[in-house]
Amino acid sequence: MWSYNFVVPNLILLGTFLVFYLLEPHLPISKNRSFLRLVLTEIFVLILDLVSVKCLDNFAAYPVNLHLTLNVLYFIAFLFRIAFFFHFTVVLFCTRYKKSPKIMLITYSVFLICVGFAVANLSVPTLFVIDSSGYHKWKFYNLIYICSYFYILLIFILLFAHRRELKKQALICATVYNLILLAGYIVRQLFSRYLIMDFFCMMAIVIIYLSFENSAYYIETKTGAFNLLSLEALLKESKKVHSLILGITICDYEGMREIYSGSKLDIGISLIADFLKKNYSRLSVFYINNGRFVLVGNTDNYSVELIKEEIKNRFNYPWQQEQTDMELFLGVRFVEVDKELHSSDSTILLQGLLSAFNLLNNALDSDMQISDETLKMIERNTEVKRIVRNAVETKKVEMFLQPLISAKTNRVTGAEALARVRNANGEIMPPGIFIPVAEKNGYINLLGEQMFERACEFVSTHDMEALGLSCINVNLSPVQFLQNDLCTKFSEILKKYNVDADKIHLEITEEAMIDYALLQKQIQIMKNTGFKFVLDDFGSGYSNVTRLKHYPFINIKVDMEVVWDYFKTHEAILPALVKAFKNMGFTVTAEGIENKEMAEGMKSLGCDYLQGFYFSSPIPAEEFAQKYSGNAGK
Repeated sequence: MWSYNFVVPNLILLGTFLVFYLLEPHLPISKNRSFLRLVLTEIFVLILDLVSVKCLDNFAAYPVNLHLTLNVLYFIAFLFRIAFFFHFTVVLFCTRYKKSPKIMLITYSVFLICVGFAVANLSVPTLFVIDSSGYHKWKFYNLIYICSYFYILLIFILLFAHRRELKKQALICATVYNLILLAGYIVRQLFSRYLIMDFFCMMAIVIIYLSFENSAYYIETKTGAFNLLSLEALLKESKKVHSLILGITICDYEGMREIYSGSKLDIGISLIADFLKKNYSRLSVFYINNGRFVLVGNTDNYSVELIKEEIKNRFNYPWQQEQTDMELFLGVRFVEVDKELHSSDSTILLQGLLSAFNLLNNALDSDMQISDETLKMIERNTEVKRIVRNAVETKKVEMFLQPLISAKTNRVTGAEALARVRNANGEIMPPGIFIPVAEKNGYINLLGEQMFERACEFVSTHDMEALGLSCINVNLSPVQFLQNDLCTKFSEILKKYNVDADKIHLEITEEAMIDYALLQKQIQIMKNTGFKFVLDDFGSGYSNVTRLKHYPFINIKVDMEVVWDYFKTHEAILPALVKAFKNMGFTVTAEGIENKEMAEGMKSLGCDYLQGFYFSSPIPAEEFAQKYSGNAGK
């Protein structure tokens, strides 16, 4: 007597589960299609399992050919279930494996061979035989277990091979549901007359759903639209060219939140999402926060220009909620992706979209078009980020030194430490490229700290008097200057190398002077420890002469652009500035000196120090030490 007590409850639960799953919104991606195939196949297996066993329980009541057909169909469905569980894992994790048709054909050949044996059973006994006495296993019956164990083993091999690419939670979940399947196959082989295998498959499907298919992970709760994670998944899914990728953003979103309040604007965002979902039902609607939407689709039923016009027209009227008298008057702008770029690298494309949205904040009345040049710029920035991260994390940031020349003696009296990073070819990257990236991505703090330590190490290991150096200037980024524990960190480094604080002068730019209170507090704390400060690049930012008297700077470095401009126009502004600085008790350094005329000119204006390529470009620290050894005696 066959036991099918587990089949009916599983079938009811799986059917109910399928109904609810189909009612949820889903992205048109392979993962979702693979999961749906898996569920439908499991339902088909359950039905065939139930029907074939019922018929066998009443063997004599049904013709032999019906028994034969039902059992062949069952084994074919059983094998398809094995293949679909395997395929789901491949689609979910192993994209490189999936892209190799040759490997995939070899892999699925085991499945095809087993299906061939199942189909052949219609003519000759292979897996089972049905005679007058009933149903019996036959010579090749264990092929279904060979097929099962083969794909389970292959899944574990693939998971192990891709373990570094997978998130820990995803790897654990995939391992668990495949172990459950393995347990199910073992139980079925040991207790084949009990239809419990379907229970294990049901458990595996539930784990897959909760871990990878739950729509709650992909839906933005405020709007009911898909979220940023969903957009990333859709763009990453395949290289299919979407006929439409259109970004939509609310003008001055932060300002609108202040005007209308956050709660009211959230209601407006929800109304906009409803409008987009209703009017463009064949497109996927994404909300990626801060008033930004993206429409993506593979349909030719919509014209991008028509969509933009319709949305603009709708924004000409207020967004109103029927239950309240709330009215929101909002503006809208667009980010359009060129069609030929839709199949570009998904990460670069998504970064391009997000960057374009950010740039729109500074463009009051214009839309943006993401072109090939935009993506190339994003790709270059991504490469720079990688290089900077690697250099900082492996402490391969190099210290170059550029001499500071005394205007009175024409000798080296100090040096400025400058960070240098090399690309994959060993070439020095311009600081104007990697410094902004380091500031934006949080690496500037470590980079600056490493440069300070390199400068301290140089002072401790070289004879500063023999080099003619009174100090080394180290640059502080405005971002780095915001650290509350900056003084503590730098003091510990000074102690480590037994270096006096007055041997390292800290250069800060005018940009750091925006927050007056913070600058005063930080400088005062560090001044009390013995640090001395230099104002770098005066004339390039926000400071003015009258404010400078409130800061304990010992030196003002005039920006090279100001110096160059003076020699073009010979206006009286720079001489007046230098005179004012001198009267206030500051020493003055002129940057960007490129020839003798400029050196003599800045000296005649009263500048104390000169710096520029006329004297030397920045050179590696050890090369600097060799070049200027014995400088004090010259």
